[in-house]
Amino acid sequence: MRRIVVSMPLLALLAACGPAASDIAKVVGSENPVQREDGAKIAQNFDDPAVVDALVKVLDDPAEQVRLNAIESLAELEAGAAAGPRLTALLAAEDTSPAVKRAAADALGRLLVLDAAAQIVVYVQSFGPDDRAQLAGVWALGALGAKGLPSESRTAAMEALVARRDATKDRYVRYNASAALRTFR
Repeated sequence: MRRIVVSMPLLALLAACGPAASDIAKVVGSENPVQREDGAKIAQNFDDPAVVDALVKVLDDPAEQVRLNAIESLAELEAGAAAGPRLTALLAAEDTSPAVKRAAADALGRLLVLDAAAQIVVYVQSFGPDDRAQLAGVWALGALGAKGLPSESRTAAMEALVARRDATKDRYVRYNASAALRTFR
């Protein structure tokens, strides 16, 4: 049996030779849905404008998991300026998947996209008062409130959260609406 010995510097060099950002952007835009899904997931490790552009483009993908992975990667890459308008549009009823809308609301809060506050209010108001699916929107409003919303958006967000808190019988929803309200400055 033959034994192969690899030196530590060579091993480090091989480990560092991963795919380039342009390769990831190509995979995200692939015709193969499994490659798009995988590419959109690993893209969060490549902070590059070409990758961000590719991720924004696949927010229209027919495969729900591709859209979900792209949203998560955009949030991880802190690509609010590039992705904010498109994520807001997904939340505004362009997307039929509740999971995608929930992920978009969460990402808008994580990215602190202040312009999305009005649409997040509409999203939260689309749920029944005890529906825990609204919590991504409730949390997002709290994050935006902590950042500092313009007065009109701030008032609408606070009114929506107070209405949620007062209407619900679910203690967890009430707690989260109160916690979001506490963040407003």
